[in-house]
Amino acid sequence: MNGASIDGSWFTAVAGFAQRTGWLHPLMSAYTNLSILLLAALALAGWWYARRRADPRAMSALAWTGIGTALTVAAGLASKQLFTEPRPCRALPRVHIVAACPAATDYAFPSDHTLIAVALAAGLWLVERRLGAVAALLALGEGFSRIYLGEHYPHDVAASLLLGTAVIAAGWPLVQLRLAAVMTRLEHTPVRALLTAAPGTDRGDLPA
Repeated sequence: MNGASIDGSWFTAVAGFAQRTGWLHPLMSAYTNLSILLLAALALAGWWYARRRADPRAMSALAWTGIGTALTVAAGLASKQLFTEPRPCRALPRVHIVAACPAATDYAFPSDHTLIAVALAAGLWLVERRLGAVAALLALGEGFSRIYLGEHYPHDVAASLLLGTAVIAAGWPLVQLRLAAVMTRLEHTPVRALLTAAPGTDRGDLPA
């Protein structure tokens, strides 16, 4: 797959902008990894929100966020091996790239970083809308940073946006009731305190 033939001119335009903004390089280099940690922190906030409100639906959505993100990454890794798109630094060697060029077998399509960020953001939107909105901004910034650093073409990032959102959105209706049932049963086990702040009952039996 020749990514340069799809939107190489757009990538070159962003690379030119990156070359003119050297002061932004360390910020973008830090952000491209830090944003994932920030999204993980938001997921922790989502857990605290769901637990404090004793909201099984929100806790189920948080569980799906983790499961769906793992499935999204797996789909992304499979796509890399299917399309084997060379990184821009290899397809466009004359274009200035901010980041170091990865190994030849580390393919470009789609962007793993963006996949993780988008899947987490989409899942957090199901947990709590305000957390999801903040996460969406972080995910968009993550996608731009991957292009700015020269790691990916715009279509790599766009595909990640679509795939991450699609997996989370399409899977949620399929798993929502099952995960809610699992959460209800877990509330009658020793892990109850991790799932809800609501006081327990004296009965230790599982629901029918």
